[in-house]
Amino acid sequence: MLRITSHELSSPKQEPTMLKKSLSPREEQIVDLCVQGMTNEAIAQELGLSVGTVNTYWLRIKLKVGGSGRTDTVVRIIKDRAEQSLREANVERQGLANLVAERERGVIELRAALALLHLAMDQIKSTVWATDLDLSLHIMANGEYPSTHFGVLWEVGKTVYDIFKTTDVENPAIKAHLEALKGIESETRLTGEFSNMFLRVIPLLDESNEIMGCISILNSVDK
Repeated sequence: MLRITSHELSSPKQEPTMLKKSLSPREEQIVDLCVQGMTNEAIAQELGLSVGTVNTYWLRIKLKVGGSGRTDTVVRIIKDRAEQSLREANVERQGLANLVAERERGVIELRAALALLHLAMDQIKSTVWATDLDLSLHIMANGEYPSTHFGVLWEVGKTVYDIFKTTDVENPAIKAHLEALKGIESETRLTGEFSNMFLRVIPLLDESNEIMGCISILNSVDK
């Protein structure tokens, strides 16, 4: 019966190994049965082979691994498996670390862009927002108007319909947003409570140039 001690696995005489050639499924199976403590006779009976055939497999395994005997050969295989597992784990950890770092950079870049957008809006006294396909506001930079304007709370989560207090598709503001969802950029002078304002709406595209929403800029008309 094969017995492998911790000394054999950690002995300084055993150099780090990498298999010369990969083992076949049958060879891997024979090694696994050997690790479980089975003799060649037991392995042969388990697999329905002759002992001579099992010995032939061991000869092939030794040639691939470079071991001097059955115990040494199996020790080398176990070491190789352990080293491979460590390499794969390190790759997975590094990949995860890279993903986290990339996402962190993305968050930082987004926050920086929003901070610059707010600063720019504060300087030119405009209000800018970005919507999704349902015209719900996801980003808002408010340089001129307070959070409540014309009796409406202007904030992320509101829709364009809420902001302009209408669902009329012919309303200039609503129409401009709906046109943007079709890929049409527009500029329009608003009416009613917003009659002293000028609205520009631009289609918002993703990396595949598919429309994902709108970007809107609202300015006061110079008197």
